[in-house]
Amino acid sequence: MNEPRVLIVDDEKQVCTLLERIFSSWNMTAASISNPLLVADEVRKQFYNVILLDVFMSEVNGMDLLAHIGNLCPYTKVIIMTGYADKEMAVKALRIGAFDFLEKPIALDLLDHAVRRALSTQRIELEHKRTLEELKHRNKELMETNAALSILTRNIERTRQETEKLIILQVRALIVPLIEDMKKDRDMKAYEPQLALLSSYIDDITSGLSTNLHVNTALSFRELRVALMIENDMTTEEIAAHLCISPETVKTHRRNIRKKLGIAGTRHQLHTYLRSIENATAVFEHSGDTQPF
Repeated sequence: MNEPRVLIVDDEKQVCTLLERIFSSWNMTAASISNPLLVADEVRKQFYNVILLDVFMSEVNGMDLLAHIGNLCPYTKVIIMTGYADKEMAVKALRIGAFDFLEKPIALDLLDHAVRRALSTQRIELEHKRTLEELKHRNKELMETNAALSILTRNIERTRQETEKLIILQVRALIVPLIEDMKKDRDMKAYEPQLALLSSYIDDITSGLSTNLHVNTALSFRELRVALMIENDMTTEEIAAHLCISPETVKTHRRNIRKKLGIAGTRHQLHTYLRSIENATAVFEHSGDTQPF
């Protein structure tokens, strides 16, 4: 562990020299400044664990300097020294931010106790600061992980819903025409109740879904999936990312969808057109007609 660094600020050079020797004997690195006007520059350049600050100096009042040091280096512990101590001054110094208050001439045992107590308190505060910073970093990582998991969960659910919807729509697109043909077949007349029941089952399964047979049968499975995403307000880039294909491939699908639905070269927006089909289908289903187009 590095030796604690102590800065002595006193306009009496003899005091500075004496204290430097004492701290050196205590295995601490000490420096001193006799001109208090240089303190601000010094603490900006070098971190000091403890600063011993005289109150009455010719250039600057130590009490004024105390607040400035607190702003520049809040984790440094400042111990006030003065030969003219009184209770009011001590209370003021502690209120401003001093760690301790010692009267000159300073007893070495009191000085040693004050400095080591300051170092112990500082270690706890710095460890607390490091812990808080680590917790903030971990919290940020957890939030980012949670956000990523939320996106993944939404994508999985979206894929599940899309796949489920596509399967149902494909089943309807393939089976409903067969049922209608079977209903027209005279040989299947005896099975008319069962066919009606089967149609009812399929209607129940596809309730709430777009059941426009023109769309379902005209488009390939991949194009139908892209069409559903467009209908759900997804952009080309979002669709590309979701399907792990290039945006250019999505644009190709969009062109093919427009062509197959007969809106190529028109001013119809694909999203609006698909929504209009969905809404029209819902109206017709509500009225009992399942084939509006």
